[in-house]
Formats: sequence, structure tokens, C-alpha cells
Amino acid sequence: MLLTGVVSLNACSPSLHPEVDERLTKIPTQPHGYDIEVFFAGEWPREEYIKLAALETRSGDNVPYADMIKNLQDKARVYGADAVVLQEKNIVSDVYTTDTWSALTGVAIKYKKYLDTNLMPKSQQVEIYDPTTGAFQPLINLAYWPDGNLKTKDELRENAAFIYSNYIGGYTMRYLQERGPGWSHRMQEGFVVERELHRDGILQKRMEFNYDTARRLKQIRIRNTRGASEEINFVYDETGKLSQRTILRSGKPYIEEVYRYDEAGQAHEVQVYNTNLPEKQPLLRSTYTYYTMEEI
Repeated sequence: MLLTGVVSLNACSPSLHPEVDERLTKIPTQPHGYDIEVFFAGEWPREEYIKLAALETRSGDNVPYADMIKNLQDKARVYGADAVVLQEKNIVSDVYTTDTWSALTGVAIKYKKYLDTNLMPKSQQVEIYDPTTGAFQPLINLAYWPDGNLKTKDELRENAAFIYSNYIGGYTMRYLQERGPGWSHRMQEGFVVERELHRDGILQKRMEFNYDTARRLKQIRIRNTRGASEEINFVYDETGKLSQRTILRSGKPYIEEVYRYDEAGQAHEVQVYNTNLPEKQPLLRSTYTYYTMEEI
């Protein structure tokens, strides 16, 4: 539970690899540091599961089979999988040269009993703080599908969507982990430690990820070629739940988030403070409801 001894992201190869969207579902899951079970061709788990991603790894002919399996396990961990089901090992040839590679494919799966409904908010009501009255006023109501896509939006005052995007939407983990053309990443011990976005061959954004000794996300540093640099710091409580995030822009305090949980362990309320002032002041407050497993 200690927050010291951060995993260094400079201790591995500097090469980045293009990101390929291998997902078979958009149900949200989070990377973890647990062991990944392995099932060989013809074997399938007895537990109920969903298929997360179709995986492939390639290597030279002399690479041990066990190393290829470990590579698939590391890729499966990025998707938050509990196990990987190996399919088959093939030899792939380049039609223009005599080069050949070994290719191993597999399916990353998640046991249904381990799906985390905390990652699946059903609704979000956002209020904005009025310093003249010292009370919160309705700003915007949002409803989501289980995969996190926006279902409906009800703006309750002028510039509501802009305020939401600037102080909340741009810092959700869904946004910070967005995938798409131009993204590449570097991994260490099964965790993404660096991401880059290029457009037309020009670097647009670089993101660096640090983890604590419990292998939880501790810090994200963002360098934008256009716009301010940003730093997001994560703090966890004694139970391991995220309790606070502090966000800096150009090295200066910008906003602070404080998380409050209900009896079910779900983040029922998140309060955003403006720290870019002589004195910290409330700014926004979100309250959430979540999907149940039956609804999903």
C-alpha cells in the first residue's frame, strides 16, 4: 500500500509500437498486476466469461514458446483480462523475402464474476458551485451506455458542455486511454509506460505513466506540442481506493478531485476544486449511479 518506490519508465527499451485495436468488446476493464491464467488450444475455462480481445504475437524462430506465451499474457493484462486461451502457433512468411516468423494467437478473456461495475456509470449529475450563495446549482445531466459511450446529455445552463469538458471530461480515464490511428505505446512488465500520438508524422502528444509499489497508477505526465503540459497525480486510501487526484498545468496547481464512496464501494460523489486561486474553492460536484450486473 506504500506509495514509494515508483516503477521507473526509463528502465526499458525506448522503442514504441503502433497500437492496434484488438478488442472484441467495449465493456470497460482496467489493467492489473495479477497472474494471467493460460489455457491451451482445445481448453476453455468452466467459469462464465466474456471475450475481451483477439491477440497475436510474432517472433523469430529461435524464441522459446514459453516466451511467446508470456508476451500474450502481458498483452492480455493490458486489457484487464483474467486468462488467455491460446489458439495455435503458425509460421508466417514474407512474400517478398525469405524471412519467416513464428506467430502465436490467443483470446483474452474476463470472468464475469470479476467484472467491475464501478467502471460502468449509468448516470452522472453535475452541479456547479455558486460562490455568491455558497451552494451548488445544476449544470448538466449525462446518461451512459454500459460501454461508456454517451447516451443522452441535458445541458441545464449556458456553456455547460464546455465547463464539463474542460474540468471533467478531459481527465476521465476513458479519455486518457483513448485509442485510434496515430497512437503508439511502450510497455514494461505488462504495463503501458509511455504513449505517443502522431499525425502526419508529427508528434502531437506524449504521455508518461508511473506506478506505485502496488502497481497502481501513480502519475500521468502529458506533454502537448500545442497547449500546456499537464501532470495528474493519484492518491489512494488505506483500502486501496482512489481518494484524490491533483492536476497541474504548466507545473502550476489547476484542479483537485476528491472521491467519496458509498457502502457498496462505488464512487458515489466526486467533488472538483479550483486550485488555481489564492485559496482553494469548490468548483463542480458529480454524483453517479451505476449499472448492475443484471442490466449489463
